Formats: sequence, C-alpha cells, structure tokens
Amino acid sequence: MAAQEDVEFQTVDGITLRGRVYAAKERGPGVVMSPGFNAVKELAGVPATAAAFQEAGITALVYDPRTVGLSDGEPRNDINPFREIDDLSDALTFLSSHASVDSRQGVGFWGMSLGGATAMCAAALDPRARFVVAVAPATEYTHNAAKLSSVLAKAAKDRESRIKGNEPFYVPMLNGKGENPAGFNLGMDRDAGMRLLGMQDENDSLKAALAPNHVNRTTVGTYRNLLLWEPRHMWKYLEKTAVMFIVPENDHLIGRDAQLRHYEMLPGPKRLHVQSGVGHMDVLEGPSQPLVHQLQVEFVRDALAGKISK
Repeated sequence: MAAQEDVEFQTVDGITLRGRVYAAKERGPGVVMSPGFNAVKELAGVPATAAAFQEAGITALVYDPRTVGLSDGEPRNDINPFREIDDLSDALTFLSSHASVDSRQGVGFWGMSLGGATAMCAAALDPRARFVVAVAPATEYTHNAAKLSSVLAKAAKDRESRIKGNEPFYVPMLNGKGENPAGFNLGMDRDAGMRLLGMQDENDSLKAALAPNHVNRTTVGTYRNLLLWEPRHMWKYLEKTAVMFIVPENDHLIGRDAQLRHYEMLPGPKRLHVQSGVGHMDVLEGPSQPLVHQLQVEFVRDALAGKISK
C-alpha cells in the first residue's frame, strides 16, 4: 500500500489544521487539496483523487478546513471562504517543506466545489502556485430570496448573543428532506443529500456524520459569509497560472453554464473538461473516475512543463 501520513500544521493565526499526506515514491511536485463546503477530506472522491496523484508521482496533501473535522478553529463549522484562502497558502508552505516534495519541480492547488473556488483565489494571490485544478468550482452560490431576510435576522441575533458569551446558533447543513434549511445551494443536490442522510442516525440528524469526522451542521453566520462570496474579480490575477476546470455536465447546483462563464473569464493558460452524465457530487466517483483522474494528472504534468495554452 502506498504511504500515507497523518499530519498537522499551523496557520499564520495559530490554528492547527490536520490532514493526510499521500507521499509519492520519489521526490517531486506537490498539490494541496481542499474539499467542498463544510466537507471533510474523506468526502466525495477526494481520497481516491489524492491516491491517483500519488501514483503519478505527485505528492498530495488533503486536510480538513478550519473549524471542520479534525482541524481546530472556533466556532465549530463556521465556514468562511476568505479565511480558507489564507489557509491554503499556509498548507502550501507546509507541503513545500515535506521530504517528498521538491518545490522547484512545482506545487499547486486542487479544490472541489467551494474548495475549487478558494483554490483559484489562493493561486491568484500566491505566486508559488504554478497550477490549480478546480472541480465543479462554487464560483457563485444561489439562494432562496424568500428565506434570506429571516436568515440574516437570525445571523444578527446570533452575533448579539455571542457578544454576551453564548454559543453560536447552528442549523443543519441538510435537513431530513436533503435540503439546506437556510435556502442556499451548497454543492449537494437533493438526491445525493438523501443518499448520505440515509446513512445517518435519524434520531440525531444534526450530529450524525456524512463521513468520518463530519458534522451535519453549520453556524447561521456561515450564510452571512456566503453572501459576500463573489470571487470572480480575482480571476484576472490568474494570468500566468495554469487552470483546469472539471465541469459536471449535470451540475444543477452551481450550474454547468455558470462554471463555463467563469472559465471564459480566465485570462491565462487553461484547460477544460466537461464530464458527461455526472452531477456535482459524483464527478469524482463512478465509471468516469479513471478518466477524470487521468485528465487531472496529465494537466498537472503539462502545466509544470509549460504546455498549457491560453
């Protein structure tokens, strides 16, 4: 079995993040991998993708984002994409110092869903990154406008309460119907949500895990953060960084057309693959998995060799 190493590292602001390094057999390039919204490193085909990079001689670091899974950070499950962008750069610092990585051969970012968009932002800000792979990137979120005023009112009350020393207000990421009660599309369609919820303890749906170390809840303040999430202005800074989009043909969450619009905004070297017959949550799994793995590995190799055209 190929080597896997559980690791932890520090962010600039002192948070300990925990993850796993899939070390290649020989010293070479590396990739930092980030999962989706409120997701742990074990979800949605991330481990299999890390193993595919490892097999191809590319050392991969996957980790739980701050406040999620095994990583530290308070309040728990408070999702803030802006902080996650900074954490990606700190993860790159850690990976670049790993014995299996020769940063001179090249390092970069990989992300799924929200992690795809934060990875692109991190690459735009961090010149050490020579490539970024964005799988079904959450470049924009949609929400139920009718619920928004109620959500923002609860978020305001939450801040008032927390100033008094109380615990934050939490809401399920997915309710018993497989829907987000705050009315946001978070990168998980209803069918996929129901499949995962079917594995839960129905008597404790708020705390039941969708994957090891995953908790099915977020702070209500998370949705205040997401309203500020409009990263498209960052794409102009990816002029020199090679970017690959893996777009699910049947992505009904972010939307195939929305992802393609953002792809067209990219000014630098880029490559696109639209995977037919898959949705947002299964693009890295199922019958298409070997092809998707192969295309990502080929992209990283070509990016490091300067073979990606604009």
